[in-house]
Formats: sequence, structure tokens, C-alpha cells
Amino acid sequence: MIEKNYHKLKETVYTTTLDNGLTVVMVPKPDYHKTFAVLTTPFGALDRQFQINDETPIDIPSGTAHFLEHKLFEKAHEDAFTRFGELGADANAFTNTYQTSYLFSTTQNLLPALTHLLDFVQTPYFTDQTVAKEQGIIGQEIQMYDDDANWAVYMGLLNLMYPNSPMAEDIAGTKDAIAQITPDLLYQIHRAFYQPNQLTLQVVGQFDPDVVRQLVVDNQAAKKIEAVRVKRIDQPIPDGKQKEMIENFDVSRPKIALGLRLPDLAVAGPAGTKLTLAADILADILFGEQTDWYQNLYNKGIIDNEFETSFDLMRGYQFVSFFSETTAYDELTAAIQSQIDHYTTILQHSEGVFESLRRATLGEGIQRLNALESIALRGDDVLFGTNLFDKVMLLQELTYSDILDSAEKIYQHATLQRFVLKK
Repeated sequence: MIEKNYHKLKETVYTTTLDNGLTVVMVPKPDYHKTFAVLTTPFGALDRQFQINDETPIDIPSGTAHFLEHKLFEKAHEDAFTRFGELGADANAFTNTYQTSYLFSTTQNLLPALTHLLDFVQTPYFTDQTVAKEQGIIGQEIQMYDDDANWAVYMGLLNLMYPNSPMAEDIAGTKDAIAQITPDLLYQIHRAFYQPNQLTLQVVGQFDPDVVRQLVVDNQAAKKIEAVRVKRIDQPIPDGKQKEMIENFDVSRPKIALGLRLPDLAVAGPAGTKLTLAADILADILFGEQTDWYQNLYNKGIIDNEFETSFDLMRGYQFVSFFSETTAYDELTAAIQSQIDHYTTILQHSEGVFESLRRATLGEGIQRLNALESIALRGDDVLFGTNLFDKVMLLQELTYSDILDSAEKIYQHATLQRFVLKK
């Protein structure tokens, strides 16, 4: 096992990679009663085509990663959730654009629960009947998203910035797309992306690392899983040159989404995490509640507490987004564009603001270290190979020069695109 000590944070992370490629990351917290475990594959909604060994490339309909997440819980004679309940563990799962994770928390029966987590994720069971049933269930879920105005404005912006791309398609897919899913397709995806060398198990809480490691070693040794070569085939990202889209929706006030589509920033590893940290602080400097800019718009009724910004950085896609609910969306668009156009002038006088925001963000990050779920899930493990401890340390080292460099990458020559949802 590799032991990494974060002396300033008084934390230790143990990492081991088994002979079959499965990675185990352990953070023992002996003063806690609960333990949290998550098993993750770097397979998500953006994965739309792949190749196993030298076989024919396989297309993946939108929504398949999410669909597979649901189906893995159902076995021939039991539901995986039921077994977790019998063990006294709370289980869940989620899919996003770049990963699928299966998780549980428990204060008892940790070793049986870990065994169950590994077994149900690594043992697929799909039939025509179970797939057809899930298509109906997820079809209803898709309809619920279609009726959600907040989701509609978010997806509308993505369609504007990245038309006809995987990013512009709902993680749950469409009814037509999930109708193409077959048991054979699910088995092929499982064969590729759920083999041990694609999986990472993280365990955080009260346990003995040697005992957990040995359990995983024994569990994997008892399984015969074919190792295959997997090649992701990324889809070309079309240009999104249209400046505005307006759609009708049953809303009391217009919902607005503004976006800055960025070129590929080509960052990896800790540099990716560092850029996201800097971008978040930079957004607060330019658009945060403490700014005169924000307070002026708020007092005029142009924005309210619903105004928010975000920065997203993932494989092939990088963008800044702004969301608000307002009738004065022309005024808001002009105000945001003005801040972007004058970012260099604003930043000349904001070093003290940066330091205050950095300290506040650092305090929030250290507070998250008290939550087992945050340690396991709030890092950039899949995207950049950095955990929550790494993020806190990078935040401690962040300088104002990093903010200035990030601003140049993000806001130089930036032009807004706008999506409006209104009656």
C-alpha cells in the first residue's frame, strides 16, 4: 500500500492497486462511528462510442450510463437495495457526465456490505423483460424533467452552446434513445467499463485498512473477469455560434441562462483542480453578493437571490454559466457583459478581496473534511486525480497571480450566449 500523509491536515490516505487493476483508496477515521464507501467507474453520459480490443466500435444511446446504473441493482432473485437494508446500510448511486458511482454508509456490518457492493456492481444481470420494464420507469422520469423549468433552462443553454453534442443531451436520455438499449449493449458496456482496472473503491471512516484491503483482495481473487482493452471514441464538438434562443414555457417570470463557451483549456491533473478553484473565486470577485455590482442590480430588482454562476471543466467541455429569473434580462445581459469586458480593470484593485474569499473558501473546505461523504465525493478524483485533501492544500497555495492567469484564460475576448425561457 502507498501511504500519503497530509501533515497539515492530520490525515492519511492509503492507496493500493490490485493485480487485476482495481484501485482501493482508504481514509481511516478512527474517531467516527460511521463508514462511507463508494465504487466508481469513469463512465458517464458523455461516453457515446467505444471499442473493445479491435472489435467493431459500439454506439451508446444517450441515457445509457444512467440506465445501466439503475439496472445493476436488479438481480435474478433479489434487489441490491434490499440486501443493503438487511445489513443496516443506506445505499444509493448516481450518474453524471463523466462517472457512475455506487455507494453506501453504515455503522455496522461493514465487511459484508463491502462484499455486497463489489459483488452486485461486478455481477450484471440483464434480460429483455427487465430492460423493457426500466425503459418505462425511466421514460416517466424523463417526462418529469421535461416539466421542470429549471432543468429546461439549463439544458436549453447547453443546447445553445453545444448543439447536437452529448453535452446537450439529458443524462437520463430521451424516450427514443433509451428505447434502443438492449441487454447485449448493457453487457458490452459492463464488459468494458466495469472491469476491475476501470473501478476505484474508496472507503472512509472507522475500519482497519489491512482488513479492508485483504477483504477486497480475496473478493477479487474469487472472480474470473476478462481483461479487455477499451478505447473511448470522443464525439466531435460542433460549433455553437447562435447567440440567443427563446422558448415558451409555463413560468411566472422569464428564466434566463447565459453562457461563455470556452476553448479547450487542455489542463490535467492538479492544474485542472487549481483552475476550477481559481475560477470559482474569480466569479465571486466579479459577480458575488459582496460586490457593488451585485448590490446595485439587486436594489434595482434586476436580480434576486436566485442569481448564480458556475464554472464547469471536464473532458472536451469548459464553460461559465449564469442563471437568473428576471423580466429585465436585457439589462442583466449588458451588466454581465460589462463586467467581463472590464475584468482587467476590476482585478487591479481586488487583491484584498481575493484573500478574504480564499480564506473563506478554505474554511468551507476544511469544514467538509468533517463529513465522510464529502471526503469521498467532493474531490476531483475522476476528473483530475485529486482528492478533497489535495483541493484544500491547493487552495492554501493559491495566489493572486493564479487568479489573474485564470481570468485571462476564461474571460479574455469572451462573448455571452443567452437562452430565455418565458411565456
